[in-house]
Amino acid sequence: MYKREFENLLKSSKLPKSIFLYGACFYQNSYFGDKILENLQVLPQEKMLLYYDEYDFRVAKNFLSQSSLFGDRNILVLKTDKTIAKKELDTLINLCFKNETNHFVFQFFGDDSKAKNISKAFTPKKSANFVRFFKPNQGEAIYMLQNRAKEINLNISGYALSHLYQLQNEDLSLCVNDLEKLNILDKEVEICDIDRLIYGLGSIGIDEFVYDLLQKKDIKEMFSKLMEIGSADEIRILNAIESYISQLFLFYSYIKINGKFDARAVLGYPLPPALAEQRSKLCMSFDSKTYNDMLKLLLQSEYKLKKMQNIDKNSLLLSTLIKLQTLL
Repeated sequence: MYKREFENLLKSSKLPKSIFLYGACFYQNSYFGDKILENLQVLPQEKMLLYYDEYDFRVAKNFLSQSSLFGDRNILVLKTDKTIAKKELDTLINLCFKNETNHFVFQFFGDDSKAKNISKAFTPKKSANFVRFFKPNQGEAIYMLQNRAKEINLNISGYALSHLYQLQNEDLSLCVNDLEKLNILDKEVEICDIDRLIYGLGSIGIDEFVYDLLQKKDIKEMFSKLMEIGSADEIRILNAIESYISQLFLFYSYIKINGKFDARAVLGYPLPPALAEQRSKLCMSFDSKTYNDMLKLLLQSEYKLKKMQNIDKNSLLLSTLIKLQTLL
């Protein structure tokens, strides 16, 4: 089923007896796995949690087969990146289907392509179903981070969350962990706080660096300073540049279609006035072909950085950025 349908079932407390969670977004998998247990109001003595290599079919089967003298439920939670034989899954699902007090939550953190056969076992005929979580777009991701910030009473703007999300290579799990760290400030979290506490970039911001890069300024000195800081590696810098340029292209496309700049319509939240003006001007400095050429060059460089062995990654990235400036 789709995530929206699943969320409606959560709200109505009409969840299937067995449910399979998988997909590209591990954070949503973990988040909604916890929501299922909250919805069922699971007590510690009712739950058996098996992590990764802890799974043993006999142990899982015996747990769901046992009857409780106290009328407690048997709730099996499995978190793994490994597939399970269909016969074993069928047995566990049947044990839940035939026993009203049994529940089975299977959270799969492996390759999506391996999940297809698993999902087939979770049929509604057996009071079972599955949910696939796709990588959220930026607006959805920021919305989820905003919700988490509210839960922990963290005061942080949508723009600061976007900055964090981009610098963490759009990894929601890492961003959520960082929100916990930033909560110690007991004040509104700003971009400079993220740079200082999470990345240690000090006065050198990635956004500032990319802006100078696209303005065709000499970025060698700034690049060297970034690389001197251990937390700013080549892949992280490259991904941040890709994300920045992709965002500019979204602004460019919106202006071309609508004849105006509207950050909220594109990102889901407004930008500070000065920054909005800067982005609106910068995004229109390039045409669609230039955007295509820039992103193509960056993706080729990312492939080389990740796949090629025994190369000077620092020099490769710097040469890529210098070449990028020749496209402008």
